[in-house]
Amino acid sequence: MKPIAFFVQALLWMSVACSPILVSFVIAVWAVYVGLVSSPMSGLGILLFGALVGVVWAERIRKTIGLSQFWGRLLGHPEFIRRSRSE
Repeated sequence: MKPIAFFVQALLWMSVACSPILVSFVIAVWAVYVGLVSSPMSGLGILLFGALVGVVWAERIRKTIGLSQFWGRLLGHPEFIRRSRSE
């Protein structure tokens, strides 16, 4: 694989993997702040679980439909396409 193509695929993979990681980070910070978990290490466990989910999800997408096609479907959805003012 050419270096630029590899770099683009790596960025697409990381963007898919980062979404569950960010959600788990918010949940972990909230749980530690509110006091639902006894220690910050428990919050780290929540974050690690989110990282595991993100990695598994990104690999599943990469192996089944492909990262480029996945993002193409997301960005090509009619709700994301800017409508003209004449409509």
